[in-house]
Amino acid sequence: MNWVVKTILTGFFCLSVSPWLTAQQRPLVTEDPRLVPNGAVVMETGVRFDRQADFPLSGLKGDYAAIENGINISLGPRAEFQINGILQDFLKVGDDWRNDWGDSALSTKIRLVPETPVLPIISFRTTVVLPNSNDTKGIGTDSTNIFGGILVGKSVGRGFVFGNLGIGMLTDTLKLRAQQDVLTYGLACVLPISGRISLLSEWNGRKNPRDDASPGTESRAQVRLGMQIRTGTMRWDVAGTAGVTHLDPRGGVVFGLTKEFRLWK
Repeated sequence: MNWVVKTILTGFFCLSVSPWLTAQQRPLVTEDPRLVPNGAVVMETGVRFDRQADFPLSGLKGDYAAIENGINISLGPRAEFQINGILQDFLKVGDDWRNDWGDSALSTKIRLVPETPVLPIISFRTTVVLPNSNDTKGIGTDSTNIFGGILVGKSVGRGFVFGNLGIGMLTDTLKLRAQQDVLTYGLACVLPISGRISLLSEWNGRKNPRDDASPGTESRAQVRLGMQIRTGTMRWDVAGTAGVTHLDPRGGVVFGLTKEFRLWK
């Protein structure tokens, strides 16, 4: 898929967002620069299914499913703490299914510049990924990885367009005391079409500049198109995914829900 197609897919819904909207994460991977409301705890859960997933370190290929969970905790008007991860993942190899605990990620997001009629909102996010997975199962890499990036977003009419740009330091899966540095990026948008329904799209990935990238640290990318539906105090989400590189799953679907709890005002 060339750059023109990626840009069109990502920008399809980015024509116009109400100022009252707060962070709208699921089902997107690109991090929203907006924070959860002050004094709130936002809990997310969902499932993901990928067709023909590829795990180069173990050499396994097959259909992949995962149970995803996350919690975002307000630390005040300028920061939040996040815990995200995979509760359990499953891989179908031939006629057999194997499963494992997924990795967990701890993140801190800090708002640097609030959005104004002229300026975009700018935030900074750091993440450490902890190796809960067992490499003998062949699904994870059992390695610790660190990410940091700048998040930028701007309201455009009724829509909200945002993007991420950062770096990742990935543990080299083959060489002792070595790492592989990657560029991380994302471009996404949210477009409310009614008081309850919003459309979303994104293009997200990472780029390893090395020609000899170790298995598990290669360049990856995907596009997502989906929607959110608000029902009472819940927000449901669904999206279709498509891989961009030859290592990414050809297609997939994600489904989940989000619930916000207010601890203080």
